[in-house]
Amino acid sequence: MRNHKWIVSVVLINMVFLLNGQSDSLYSFSRPAMGTIYYVSFYAHKEVNAPLIAEKVFDRIQFLDYILSDYKEKAEVYQLNVRQPLQWESVSKELGFVLKKSIQWSKITGQYFDPAIGSLTHLWRRARRRNEFPADSMQTAAKDYSGIQYIALRKKGKQYQFKFLKKGVKLDFGGIGKGYAVDEALKTLKMQGVNKGMISAGSSITVSKAPPSKKGWSVAADTIFFSNGAKRYIENRSQSVSGDDQQYLEWEGKRYSHLLNPLTGKPLTNGATCLVEGPNGLITDALGTAFSIMDFDEIRKVLRWRKSIRVLCKRDDNFFKANWY
Repeated sequence: MRNHKWIVSVVLINMVFLLNGQSDSLYSFSRPAMGTIYYVSFYAHKEVNAPLIAEKVFDRIQFLDYILSDYKEKAEVYQLNVRQPLQWESVSKELGFVLKKSIQWSKITGQYFDPAIGSLTHLWRRARRRNEFPADSMQTAAKDYSGIQYIALRKKGKQYQFKFLKKGVKLDFGGIGKGYAVDEALKTLKMQGVNKGMISAGSSITVSKAPPSKKGWSVAADTIFFSNGAKRYIENRSQSVSGDDQQYLEWEGKRYSHLLNPLTGKPLTNGATCLVEGPNGLITDALGTAFSIMDFDEIRKVLRWRKSIRVLCKRDDNFFKANWY
């Protein structure tokens, strides 16, 4: 996706609904960003400039892409990984916020979510691209330069400051960036006066109020967890799915997931898939990654006082379900 030109597809669905005495139409747009396709759908009165509203949403997504990307040379995270600052350095408020939330959820999950395993993710990303298994020595070296214990964040006044505590460590927000971006995209829609919208990016979805005359936004019901043909509806919620159905390395008859255990440095091989539904995309994205790795008892501890978060997980032939009523 790195060299893709910006593409805008506009679909005006020819269905008109009556709401509060006004006709609302459904508009849908899409563009590539962050290695996937972002879809923006919303209901608005037919007199609004829907393409302009969508443009503002995509501008926000693109802006975040050029902050959080670890492979675009001009991106803030890429530059931090290159410069390796060992002294406090100011970072953007968006990066500071994502770092703060990443550190919080890393602590909550016992470091099963970790934004500082870029050395490991880069190693296995290259392995999948080249279809070759990395040598043990390379895995050990990457593990030695990975871990949230090697980064630091503070806030001085209104400014976030960051530094690495060990040279060679790299940031990678692949496990939380899309969730944060869909949240910010939905906020941008609301700032434009649109309160019935859905943003999706690969396996991350966030929605606001239900469409006219509907009980919610229809989202894909993964057949791993739901019967074939089942429909699900969500409103003012987010959903993320983590698994190895698209990104993996097949080697000597074994599937190695793109999901890595930060504590061992190894990719998952148990076919783990987790669906997390919660209040925002940042949370569901981070927890989808962590819960794919954690023991079911550990997941229960995290959810004990977080009843607004619903989880379905599968690994091998074992299923886990929490807070689904």
